Amino acid sequence: MKILKDELTPKERAILYKSGKEVDRLPCSFSLSETAPVMYGLNISDYYYSSEMMIEMERNLARDFNVDSMGVGLGLRGIGEALGSKLKYPKDSVSFIVEPVLKDYSMLDSLDIIDPYKDGRMPAIIEALKVLTDEFSNERFIGSSLAGPISNVVAIRGAENILKDTVKNKENLHKLLKYTVKCMLRYTEVIYKECGSSVSLAEPVASSNLISLVQFKEFVKPYLEEFVLGVKEITGSAPSIHICGKTKDRWQDLVDVGLSAFSVDNCEDLEEVKKAIGNSMGISGNVPPVEIMRNGSINDVMESVKECILKASDNPCGFTLSPGCQIPVGTPIENIHAFMNAARIYSKNAVKGKLCTF
Repeated sequence: MKILKDELTPKERAILYKSGKEVDRLPCSFSLSETAPVMYGLNISDYYYSSEMMIEMERNLARDFNVDSMGVGLGLRGIGEALGSKLKYPKDSVSFIVEPVLKDYSMLDSLDIIDPYKDGRMPAIIEALKVLTDEFSNERFIGSSLAGPISNVVAIRGAENILKDTVKNKENLHKLLKYTVKCMLRYTEVIYKECGSSVSLAEPVASSNLISLVQFKEFVKPYLEEFVLGVKEITGSAPSIHICGKTKDRWQDLVDVGLSAFSVDNCEDLEEVKKAIGNSMGISGNVPPVEIMRNGSINDVMESVKECILKASDNPCGFTLSPGCQIPVGTPIENIHAFMNAARIYSKNAVKGKLCTF
């Protein structure tokens, strides 16, 4: 496959696109770092605590695919791990919780706010972000990601316990959520101070596949709002969010809390999202990561990218082309090249708020 070239750097593209100027193609984003090691013949388990491997993966992804996003994320379990939850690190798959730290709420008062300079894998991430900032900040914005409040408390206390707590232990769950937001803001504060890095959120537990709208409004919305306000105070701008699964009944709530952009799972329709909230926030999505990116052909990828561009490239607050969720292990490199080639072909001369024509 012939790899097409970009005319602008990711930073140039982002600045021009945000200001309403014409760019060579739409901004593109991948959630790939955590699953990238296998692509390069390395173990994911080695990646988690190695700043050197984190840096190497970002260099590789920038060199090989030139996607606009760059950075190292804390992941869905990073804060839980920093507080003492025990994780399993497979060689060829992402980590998972084997023993949550908060077995009983009597332990909560003894938990300190995290120290990103010492706890869990945060020191390795900070070191990697510093190097990436020094090396790439002239041409790229460097960022980090972390789990949202309700997804973090699952990593601290366990999914089954949290779902029970939404009914039987509401007071303590609210207390845990407030504590978790403080930890999240501490991490945000440190990486902004050390690297000038922005943050984004992943909040899979907030989907309607897992919790009702009533639960969302009580246990998710106020803590997202608290975090967004805190991030604005620290960095001057609001974070974006990705939520896996069905979310249609809570799109307006995401607008209400002041998020900058919403990354949409491929189970939702981009055109519907655009019509519902596109005047209030940017949207990102949503090529199917499994059916198309991992299991599809090059043609499948090209057609799916084209469909996303036709549905959402005229979003008034901007559109970023991306898969509907994290790129899974086993995705062919050729399909990632096809994704980027399709972006260059079908969104050439993109302008925010205008439909791409080809």
